[in-house]
Amino acid sequence: MRRTKEQAAETRQTILQAAEALFLQRGYETCSLDEIAAAAGVSRGAVHFHFHNKLGLLFAIRDEMILPMQQLARSLTADAALAPLEAFGDLAAATFAELQGDAAKKRLLALLKVIDVNGSPDDVGNMRYFRQQIRSSLMDICEAAQRSDTLARPWTARSAALALYAMLDGLITEWLMEEVELALVPEGAEVVRAFLTSLTMPGRDMPVAERAA
Repeated sequence: MRRTKEQAAETRQTILQAAEALFLQRGYETCSLDEIAAAAGVSRGAVHFHFHNKLGLLFAIRDEMILPMQQLARSLTADAALAPLEAFGDLAAATFAELQGDAAKKRLLALLKVIDVNGSPDDVGNMRYFRQQIRSSLMDICEAAQRSDTLARPWTARSAALALYAMLDGLITEWLMEEVELALVPEGAEVVRAFLTSLTMPGRDMPVAERAA
C-alpha cells in the first residue's frame, strides 16, 4: 500500500512537471490534456484522476509557487534561532529575481489574476483559499518575529502580516498589469527590504541586503 501511494505521488509530480513545462513553453490556452498526458508518459485518465482538468493543473502549479514560504514558516516555528524577517527578505528577493526573468511564468500569473476576477464561483473560491494560505504563512513568520522580540513596536504580528500581504499583492499586481514602469528587481525587492526594515526592531534581525548597504 505504501509503495502504491508513493507511485501515485510520483505520477502526480510527473504530470505536474510536464504540464508546467508545456504551459511555460507554449502557453496555457494552446495545450491539451492529451498532449500533457503524452509528455508525462501517462494516460489521459491519469491526468483526470489527479487534477480533473487543465485548470486543476494550473492551480497545482500555483500552489507550488508558495511552498518555499510555507516551508520557511514551518522552519521558523521549529527553530527559534532563525531570524524571521531576514529569512523572509532573502526569500522575497530570490522569488522576485526568478519571476523577473521568466516571461512565461508572468503570463501564467496574469492568467490567474483574470481567473480570480472573472472565474466561476468555485474558481474564485479556490483563489480565495490560496490567498488565505499566503496570509497564514505571513502570519506565522510575523509571529516568529514577535516571539523573538525583533518586531518593532507598535507593530503586532497581525498588523505586520496584513501590511506585508497588501504590499506584496500590490507589487505583483502592478508588475503584471504594466500600467506603471515597475521591475520586481531591483525596485520591488528594494521596497520589500525597506518595509522589512520598518518592521524590524533597531539593531535586530535586519535583512541582509540592508545590513550590507
